[in-house]
Amino acid sequence: MKKYWFLLTLVFTAGSAFAQAPASSGGALKKGDESQELEKVKKRYWAAGEEAEIGVVQNRTYAKSGKFELGLFGGLTINDPFLNTKVAGLDLGYNLTEYFGLHAVAWKSFVSPSSALVTFEREKQATANTNLPKSYLGLEALGSVFYGKLSVLGAKIIYYDLHLAGSLGATETENGTYITPGVGIGQRFYANKWFSVRLDYRLQFYKEDVKQKTIVTQIGETIGQRNVFSNTITLGVQFLLGGF
Repeated sequence: MKKYWFLLTLVFTAGSAFAQAPASSGGALKKGDESQELEKVKKRYWAAGEEAEIGVVQNRTYAKSGKFELGLFGGLTINDPFLNTKVAGLDLGYNLTEYFGLHAVAWKSFVSPSSALVTFEREKQATANTNLPKSYLGLEALGSVFYGKLSVLGAKIIYYDLHLAGSLGATETENGTYITPGVGIGQRFYANKWFSVRLDYRLQFYKEDVKQKTIVTQIGETIGQRNVFSNTITLGVQFLLGGF
């Protein structure tokens, strides 16, 4: 009987020592230690509200702060149903920060009669009192409000930024030159650190003189004014130059 008690005592003693071994070994973690390790992992992968660490997450792959830009573009303007207007121009700017830049924009207009004007002239034996745009020159402030990346069919990542614009310039027409404020929105898609493709929409406003073009009164006489809302869509390329 004593043998059995002796064997049972050995079994319980060995089992107790085996169960306590991990807790007492140097490589094991206590509950408090596990919490500390978890916090270290969280701090490594999350910014934890620190602005300096958040800034690292927000670093742009294609930085433009302190760099000049040169752009070439073409597009079309819609402001008169009797005219087809295409534009070609250039853009020269400087990026004060990643989020704000100033640009000088200029374009030349190429105008042809629309099918509506051709039909009108054929049926009425007269022409409409159009005012052909010639060119535009202005200053534009850009604010880059969104920046991110897109996946193209899961095969390639492209980087883009979306900007809002405010502008003030002058539109030259056959009847005169008019002060032209405007607003716009656009997107830029980066191919590499110095080259991008840019798409823009601009809404501009000016008040133009209307001159008579038919023999109802004296030809060329100013007969009034009208408001013009000009919608311009352009597509072009941008080159980043220099920088710090």
